[in-house]
Amino acid sequence: ISLFFRVTTLDQHRSPGRSPARRLDETDEAQLERLYKPVFVMKPSSCKCSEGQTARFDLKVVGRPMPDTYWFHNGKLNTAKLRMVNEFGYCSLDYEVAYARDSGVITCRATNKFGVDQTSATLIVKDEKGLVVETQLPEGRKGAHRIDEMERLFL
Repeated sequence: ISLFFRVTTLDQHRSPGRSPARRLDETDEAQLERLYKPVFVMKPSSCKCSEGQTARFDLKVVGRPMPDTYWFHNGKLNTAKLRMVNEFGYCSLDYEVAYARDSGVITCRATNKFGVDQTSATLIVKDEKGLVVETQLPEGRKGAHRIDEMERLFL
């Protein structure tokens, strides 16, 4: 039994004897920055949900070295206790229970020593008034005192 293998390269247009490493050596510094700075190759989509539902933002970033990612809410660093995942450039931000106050512009910034890139999406959380916290008395809190007085008289 004889086995024959044919090895071909993916880059058929490359001239023989030129390795990718050699091409990088010939590249000027500005081009190196362009090659290695963070770039978002999958950007998050805007999200609309009702209060109490989950909201998720997914993205993918590349760069060398692998960039650090930071999440912002309306321009401020997001320090809320949210689930943030960053594995091999795949990043996600999860609002397990979204509230109306979470609405706004969600931005992810990726940084490494060669540069910075950022991408944004909008989160809209529809406020669902389920619990009424204001008094429903026509005179507001003043009317509640009169009810208390009446209850004392009859008890």
